[in-house]
Amino acid sequence: MAPRDSIVLTGLKISCIIGIFEWERKRKQDVLIDLKFPCDIRRAAQRDHIQETVDYKKIAKATIAFVEKSKFQLIETLAERLAAFLLENFRLSEIELNVSKPGAIRGSQNVGIQIHRSLAHMGLQGMVFLGLGSNMNPRQNLGMALAEIQKKFLIVGLSHVYETSPVVYARQAAFWNLVVGIETSDSLKTVRKWLEAVEKMAGRRRSSNRNAPRTLDVDLLLWGDRVEKNKDFDLPHPDIATKAFALFPLLEISPNLVHPSLRKPLIELAVDFRDPTQKIRQLPDTTFKNFPPQKI
Repeated sequence: MAPRDSIVLTGLKISCIIGIFEWERKRKQDVLIDLKFPCDIRRAAQRDHIQETVDYKKIAKATIAFVEKSKFQLIETLAERLAAFLLENFRLSEIELNVSKPGAIRGSQNVGIQIHRSLAHMGLQGMVFLGLGSNMNPRQNLGMALAEIQKKFLIVGLSHVYETSPVVYARQAAFWNLVVGIETSDSLKTVRKWLEAVEKMAGRRRSSNRNAPRTLDVDLLLWGDRVEKNKDFDLPHPDIATKAFALFPLLEISPNLVHPSLRKPLIELAVDFRDPTQKIRQLPDTTFKNFPPQKI
């Protein structure tokens, strides 16, 4: 029987935007984070070598980077998103996580929450990335799509909104594009069907011209490391390697991602991108105030 060894990180003090009041949305506050995750330390103890154990220094650095850039209203949301991020990126089997906010309640030294999550419990099948685009009333349609996605899935990454030039069919308005990272236990078929329903909610009507103006596009860009070719869709989506509107928002929220089929880091694809006809510019952070950008 394997021992129940654990690695414990306690008292990580990190400053971030957290809270519901107006002043809390402008001024960073301290949160305290404790992490505990199982790790059989026997091999590392025998060899006395860092490569044989979980690299808790990397986990601590990733936790600090994630929290510092976050802008959640609730510590409950921060805890849930951080747990999903660490489970997925470090392939931990489970994790216990405490998040507390000193001085949040008058008369109380500290207030916080404690959660336990596991890959099996959350049913994670790998990070899923969605590409959203619109050039017909884009603020309304993209805002609606984000709200529906937030109701259905756990959002763990969100890019800025980018204004991009039309591809192929140039005589139309510029597009707004962004990428969302989600976690889901649903099947691929279920998720694709749901995304089509969201497009219909925005009044999407498909035609023979794939490059025509549209109210809303929601494309499945990546599903973990899955590589598939079907008559209706491919994974990864071909646009990642060839279209600025897919590549650069995806790179923003997941800069260390490696393209599953090309086996190239996204940053390498971005450096090699050479299409001057595809114009792209980042819109201000305030484009969707309720959905601040969030890297994975």
